[in-house]
Amino acid sequence: MLRELQKKMEEFHMVSSGDKVLAGVSGGADSVCLLLALLALQKEMNFSLEVIHVEHGIRGEESVKDAEFVEDLCRRCQVLCHSVAVDVPAYCKQTGLGVEEAARILRYQVFTKLALERGAKIALAHHQEDNAETILFQMVRGSSLAGLCGMQPVREDETGVCYIRPLLFFHRREIEGFLQSHGMGYRVDCTNAELDYSRNFLRAQVFPKLSQINVQAVEHMNQTAAHLSEIKEYLDLETERLWGQIATVDERIALDGKALLQLHPVMQRQIAYKAIVLTAKQKKDIASIHVEDLLVLCGGQSGRKMNLPYGICAWKEFDIVYLACGQTHVETETSEDKVYEVPEEMLAALFKKCDGDSRALELVIGDGSEKIACRIIEKNEESLEIPRKTYTKWFDYDKIKQGFCIRTRRSGDYFISDALGHRKKLKTYFIDEKIPIAERDKRWLLAKDNEVLWLIGGRISEHIKVSQKTKYILEITYDGGNENE
Repeated sequence: MLRELQKKMEEFHMVSSGDKVLAGVSGGADSVCLLLALLALQKEMNFSLEVIHVEHGIRGEESVKDAEFVEDLCRRCQVLCHSVAVDVPAYCKQTGLGVEEAARILRYQVFTKLALERGAKIALAHHQEDNAETILFQMVRGSSLAGLCGMQPVREDETGVCYIRPLLFFHRREIEGFLQSHGMGYRVDCTNAELDYSRNFLRAQVFPKLSQINVQAVEHMNQTAAHLSEIKEYLDLETERLWGQIATVDERIALDGKALLQLHPVMQRQIAYKAIVLTAKQKKDIASIHVEDLLVLCGGQSGRKMNLPYGICAWKEFDIVYLACGQTHVETETSEDKVYEVPEEMLAALFKKCDGDSRALELVIGDGSEKIACRIIEKNEESLEIPRKTYTKWFDYDKIKQGFCIRTRRSGDYFISDALGHRKKLKTYFIDEKIPIAERDKRWLLAKDNEVLWLIGGRISEHIKVSQKTKYILEITYDGGNENE
């Protein structure tokens, strides 16, 4: 067993010369076997070895005796032992989690903290039966491909801690045989017989039945998981290759939704999942339903948005789908910016001063760097030509003299789109003109109630255009540092 164990550790590069390894030892058969095997190999493979034991506080005196057993074993083996106690029942009350999940979270918190402090890898004692239980458990709950790959011989978590599983290629019977040949005892966890725990039920009730169908059921499940891991590795490489063609990453992630949906469905899901995980900065609770929702958004209409876990907002602007945490530039159709009123009385006073080119009315708006200038011109068919400038527009004075305001958009805003008086929603105009969502709240409008008279830099309402019947023209010019062409 030791020769095969060393071969597997070398094949999967579990340790390098000079590494420090922290072996997780509970006192059970698997972890005691792991400790003895690593002790036997540490000189030849040139790594240092320490032990970490977590006492969960869930089995009273038995749990304390487990800790004492491990500490005594480490003294006899002359291995430094880090014994840490956690309060799983209290954590269950605090979080509402079950005992299994709470114990796992607290245990891995201890592992992470100590591994980072000691600059060490964590060695765990999972074996083939453990892996088969994990695979079946993931399958029953509806897992992704990653879950069906089971446990990995070597895994680095999001904190940079490396976990190795040297016994993952061995059966429980081989482990017990190794301990028997060395005359080594171990602790037995009485809760392993309690069928209330999912894994215990699988171990005690399901796997014996599977073995009746095929005595090599566990081994075959592990082989299948290994094949799936190879497939996942290939898909990960292909995902990385396509990622640069589909995604742009800065303060948010932008996906080319049209290009994404042209890929094979498998790659669509791979890239969508990667986008969500990168935005969330974690994988936990990112489920297939979230991936499918994001793909539906990619195929939906521009302007659509949705929420994803961890405060992620995803929204579509034309063919691009954006993802960001705590994103504020989402479509609200409402802005709280200041409103600048130009009432009827002010326009009437301006009309009295009508003298050709003079700018008799000027408003400073925004942060003070933007201005609105107005003048009234008497229409002369022979000498006047309507300007075709982006930031200078002419309006029929008689149709606008009741006053207007300068503001940003509000819910219900619309244009008069034609001479028949048909209305067009401002939101629809934004979409048709491909104006990004992030800019829509910033665009200034000339408005009367909910009618948009002029989207500054864009179109004006058909309702107030200069016509043959126009006698006086209200010319409005916006100066915000833009080229007025």
